[in-house]
Amino acid sequence: MKELPEVGDEVEGDGRRAIVTDIHQDVYLLRRGSRVWPAPDPVGLRVVRTREQRIESGDFQ
Repeated sequence: MKELPEVGDEVEGDGRRAIVTDIHQDVYLLRRGSRVWPAPDPVGLRVVRTREQRIESGDFQ
């Protein structure tokens, strides 16, 4: 079984990259800039960088 992304992970799906900002009642919310939308298929998301990798690269400064 494929591991699902976690909050803070950078993901790619439907040709777009975004950040998982929240998971509520199995609905994954994605953010890119000021735009936020629910992921239509969380299983189809591919993790590009984990939250830990983003922290190490300084994304949270």
